[in-house]
Amino acid sequence: MKKQNKHTFIYWDRVVIALCIFVLIIIFIVMGIKAIIGAFSDGDKSDAVQAANMEAGLIGDGQKLLVCVDAGHGGEEDCGALSNDEKRFESNDDLNMALAVEKHLKKLGADVLMIRNEDKYVELYSRPETANDAGADIYVSLHRNSAETGQGVEVWVNYDAPDDDTLLAKNILDGLDEVGISQNRGVQYGYQGYDPTAKVNYVVNEKSNMPSCLVELGFITDDEDNRLFDENLDAYAKSIAESIVKSAEELNIIEQR
Repeated sequence: MKKQNKHTFIYWDRVVIALCIFVLIIIFIVMGIKAIIGAFSDGDKSDAVQAANMEAGLIGDGQKLLVCVDAGHGGEEDCGALSNDEKRFESNDDLNMALAVEKHLKKLGADVLMIRNEDKYVELYSRPETANDAGADIYVSLHRNSAETGQGVEVWVNYDAPDDDTLLAKNILDGLDEVGISQNRGVQYGYQGYDPTAKVNYVVNEKSNMPSCLVELGFITDDEDNRLFDENLDAYAKSIAESIVKSAEELNIIEQR
């Protein structure tokens, strides 16, 4: 009697299902491993970003610093002081510097409120009022000086020499001095031409609610100061921006980087 051959039946549909399940299990395992690694690496990345920000001098995440940058004068109604040949307007120099300071402040992570970003007239008393309404943390007004004779940089604050304003003014002046100026004329109090005891202030200092100062960036009537202003415009702006952020740290407006 002949033996019958046994036939092995392969259920291919079951094999395919089993393979699919196996592949899905492998995918889930890989995704789980990636998720675990990602949880640790995200923390490392966060630390790395924070360290990079500190090295670059950036304001830390979650911190806010609103700086009001006021380019003095403006428009045909108020061009400010003139150079000796009357071809150079203070309002233009003030605006060029303000725009450069804005650029560097933003690089450092600060928010910037510009009183003007073009050659237009802005009423004097509305300037500090704008900063007050916006809740600015620091106010810096940029100007050029003028006289028959005279050169150098000076920074003005209120006649009663408030500590916060004086600190801001000194930091800015020291920073500019490091870049290179013809003469450091120091921090001044009150209003040019008046003794501090007269209790007269520049409007932007008197009416602003936050630490403020008015920077006289050299004499527009002095050739050397004009040369230094033109050659060092970006370096001056970078120094002013860094000094503002440094002052904000020292005044505990933001945390130390």
